Amino acid sequence: MSATSSLVIEFVPVERLRHIEGFSKRRVEWLTRKIVDEGLWTKPVALDADHDLVLDGQHRMEAARTLGLRRIPAVRYAYSDVEVWSLRPNHAFDWQRVTERALAGQPYPYKTVKHAFPDGGLPACAIALESLR
Repeated sequence: MSATSSLVIEFVPVERLRHIEGFSKRRVEWLTRKIVDEGLWTKPVALDADHDLVLDGQHRMEAARTLGLRRIPAVRYAYSDVEVWSLRPNHAFDWQRVTERALAGQPYPYKTVKHAFPDGGLPACAIALESLR
């Protein structure tokens, strides 16, 4: 499998998505208001290719849940091709450990896991909010 799916944006059911780390409820509230005000979804979430783990987009995932969206845009990555490190000095891990914890329902605390994607980042998009309901 390639590092990415050529940055193809796909639509993924929100109920399949899983957190790898915590999130800020205040940030989710702000982001939810922003999405509603704009009427657009402007950035896909980044997912691992195998388990629908949200590598980037914890707040977007929660905003989608808050809004009752059925699906959201996503880009998939082979997690082994993504650079991963901790923002916290007391946490050390690799992509396998992040995956194990997420699948066990034990995501890391908010602002712990950081990623560098092989292509430099997620593409922008402009998807009408109504089309995601």
